[in-house]
Amino acid sequence: MSPFKLHCFSAAAALISFSGLLYADDALTWQDCFARTVENNIDLSVAKLKLKEAEAALKSQQSVYYPSVDASANRGVSGSKPVGDNNWQNGESLSAKLSADYTIFNGFADRALVTQKEAELYAEKANFDQTRSNVEYDLRKAFSDQIYAQELLELMKNIAARRADSARLVQMRYEGGREHKGSLLLKQAQLTEALYNVEEAKRAIELARRKLAGLMKQTSFADFTVDGELLANEPPAGILLDELARQTPSYHSAEANIKANEQGFIIARSKRFPKITASASLSGSGEHNIKAEGWGTSINASLPLFTGWKNSQDIIIAGLKREQSRLEAENTMLDLLNSLQTTINTYRNSYATLSVQKAQLEAADVRATVARAQYQQGLISFQDWDTIENALVTSQRSWLSSRRAAVQAEAAWKNAMGLSSIQ
Repeated sequence: MSPFKLHCFSAAAALISFSGLLYADDALTWQDCFARTVENNIDLSVAKLKLKEAEAALKSQQSVYYPSVDASANRGVSGSKPVGDNNWQNGESLSAKLSADYTIFNGFADRALVTQKEAELYAEKANFDQTRSNVEYDLRKAFSDQIYAQELLELMKNIAARRADSARLVQMRYEGGREHKGSLLLKQAQLTEALYNVEEAKRAIELARRKLAGLMKQTSFADFTVDGELLANEPPAGILLDELARQTPSYHSAEANIKANEQGFIIARSKRFPKITASASLSGSGEHNIKAEGWGTSINASLPLFTGWKNSQDIIIAGLKREQSRLEAENTMLDLLNSLQTTINTYRNSYATLSVQKAQLEAADVRATVARAQYQQGLISFQDWDTIENALVTSQRSWLSSRRAAVQAEAAWKNAMGLSSIQ
């Protein structure tokens, strides 16, 4: 037996013998990864902060409904030196004032400003919902990628073992003069490729693990595995895309944008109306203590007569932004319909492919079992047997890939609708 063959068989045997030592740590379930992601994910944390910021901005803007009250106090000390007198004459003064101002009418701008902030908060809630959906989609994709990588490694080891057994079979027939060297070299090359695929699968696990850990905000970690299966649910039937599109965060955000720009138009137009405010004050003053007291009230009205056409242009700009937001909402709806249709088609196609791939795998497995026995007995040619063996390997990889594709297509469909289990 050649040194090359001994080396390949030894490597294959080692890979199979030590396969149980690859994953020594406890496996993480979907619930484990989900809980850690909800607690630690950076995108979720940023989205929560933005939502709180929008809530605070609304409360801040609601202050226009209340009067503003200011208090001030002053204590002054001064000195003077009269002409011809060498002595300083010092003086002291005290004063205090309490004032309140309230806007009675501002051309409907105050209410519009609050409504605008309400729309912005609504939009931020929609963005938060979309972020939740995106994070869960990324998690489902990363989780299924690691399951796929783990199963792929096991499959590659099985294929390597099968390639090693096939190479050994051809070696025996070659040594017995019943097979030519080209067949032996082909099987040895296939074994080398299978061993490379095992190492490639190991690297794929490292990458999948890194992506999954990143979603859980873990930059350093011990090697871990995940526990789960690549199982997809059956796609829904009889769906109404128009209704689904109107329930998505993207559509809600577009609606909020329209409302915000409508309020922006009212705010710009309010500058053509008079502004009426009321004020009241209490004051007191004295030299060493407050003795003199006073009060006052007033109602003020102001109206801009000429601003160099600035107000008119601001109204035009606000109107254009309002129309833009309406067109953008229509475009968002069209994009959503296209995206939902594409995603549901992919989901349905991926799910339908499962039965096809499973049937092909079962057929390829039976054919390979029969063909191996026939080749050992010399009933079929090497070329026919090799073709059937390769078809089995292809079917095994296709079956694994199709299961991952179906799971990720289901996740993409939920993401397209903006759905999430994250509270």
